[in-house]
Amino acid sequence: MRLHFKLPILGFLLLLSGVKTIFAQDFTDIGKRKPFVLSGSVGAQASTRLHTQASYSDPFSYLFNLQLNPVIYGFSMPVSVSFADNRFSYSQPFSRFSIQPTYKWITAYIGRTSMDMHPYGLSGHQFDGVGISLQPSGFPLKFMAMYGRLEKARADSVGARENSFQTLSSYKRSGYAFKLDFEHKGQKVGVHFFRAADKVSSLPAWARETLSPQANNVLALDFSFTLFKDLYLQGQAGFSNYISDLSAEKTRRHPRRNPSASWSTAVKAGIAYKWLNLAYERISPEYRTMGAYYFNQDFENLVLSFAHTFSFADVRAEIGWQHDDLASSQQNRTDRVVGSAYANFRINENFTTSASYSNFTSYTQSKPIDLTRPDDPFVQDFDTVPFRQISQQAQWVFTFRTSPQAKRAQEAGLDFSYQSSRLNVQKDFSDYLYGNLRHSIVLGGDYRLQSALSVSTRLDRRQGGRQPLRYGIGPSVSLSRGFFDKTLLASASCSYYIDVCAKQAESGIWGMRLNLNYTLKKAHHFDFNISTRLNNAFSSTRKNDFEFQAMVGYRYQFSVDPFAKKKNAKKPTDV
Repeated sequence: MRLHFKLPILGFLLLLSGVKTIFAQDFTDIGKRKPFVLSGSVGAQASTRLHTQASYSDPFSYLFNLQLNPVIYGFSMPVSVSFADNRFSYSQPFSRFSIQPTYKWITAYIGRTSMDMHPYGLSGHQFDGVGISLQPSGFPLKFMAMYGRLEKARADSVGARENSFQTLSSYKRSGYAFKLDFEHKGQKVGVHFFRAADKVSSLPAWARETLSPQANNVLALDFSFTLFKDLYLQGQAGFSNYISDLSAEKTRRHPRRNPSASWSTAVKAGIAYKWLNLAYERISPEYRTMGAYYFNQDFENLVLSFAHTFSFADVRAEIGWQHDDLASSQQNRTDRVVGSAYANFRINENFTTSASYSNFTSYTQSKPIDLTRPDDPFVQDFDTVPFRQISQQAQWVFTFRTSPQAKRAQEAGLDFSYQSSRLNVQKDFSDYLYGNLRHSIVLGGDYRLQSALSVSTRLDRRQGGRQPLRYGIGPSVSLSRGFFDKTLLASASCSYYIDVCAKQAESGIWGMRLNLNYTLKKAHHFDFNISTRLNNAFSSTRKNDFEFQAMVGYRYQFSVDPFAKKKNAKKPTDV
């Protein structure tokens, strides 16, 4: 198809984009794409749920769903419509205007969009405007830039007139940013600048009484160097100048400086040698950037990690330390120590085992409210009140698999996990232990049998006293098979689980499930599921209950290509 035939369709796309739509378009090979393809699905589902408690849930529910995905020259516009239990909902791409045309290494951002330039500067904040990204492969320079509106002007008349601190007013905020990277032979240096400011005249005078216009300038850097063989250095840094009140009166001593302006820094650096990596990050208090919606601040991190793949095992480990209150101005100071380790051993082609452990320790110091009155009897002698919380988790997995040449493939394993959470002040803790013994085998005729025996235990201590031991144990078994060249998949399962507390059985739960899934000509999908649950209560504090669920569903998938070339496959005639 020639170009003058494509222009009306592209014009129609731009017309639709004016109705607030989203496109991420790549024009690199547009001449090779199909003009129009329509795909989607339509389906219905009905289910029933019966329970001994009649008010537990609605006994019947239904769902009708339609999904359409028209694709015009590779640009998709998905639409979804559903009607369930007298509730209508839909989703469509015409919620906001945004197009991102791409041609080879050039990408443009137009409309309501976002760009990621630097984690300490412009990082994912949406804006209404334009942007461009030039990322040529094989060329040392790469460039990104944007200009647009970050916030709309909104005047909250109720909050502003009542001098409420919960006012939702906001100034019109505009900004621009750019990022330039230079990369050559594994060495990389990048510089990023971001500027955003509120427009004072975008709000009426009565709204400006409770809200100050602000501005922000950010200069950020990132780098990556190869110092020696197997020795790498990389990092990022940000310098933020934040003006809390653009209308603040300047002083005689600094006539060109806004008294509400403040400087803050953020830095992150790491050095790696072969399998070892040491990373450090520090973000000063009150570090802010208008280019991000949410930003962590006032903390310092130090992490040492190790990762390597041996011929017989994969090993990873790290230990880190973090603390906040860098300026010693907060009421609480929290120190955290985090450590984790993981190892996966390949014993041989049949046996593998893995183990992991993580420890999270949080140490909080709550400072006294007032230390200016040492003679006050309510102020005690100690400087801080410590509070420590420890969370630990461990897991061990042992797996056996038969060789690929085995006639009947089998897999067996033992899983064990442990989790603990302890508070040293109240001397409270909760420990959880879980174990699972599993086995699966492929029988003749595509039958697959799976079985498992699971055990779980919980140990509690509250206010120095032990709680009764509670544990549960139960087996489960399932059988599955494919019929008619696996177009029909059937499975059935049964499980039983008994709950024991203080050596007395409290309840036993029976569960049974049947699943049928049938696919006809790769387009028609039929689903049928039945599940039951019977809870037998062994104690007087509980009651027996029964639950039954059934679901039947149908889904039709289609794809229409009206411009597909018809193949004239004529059979040769016998002479």
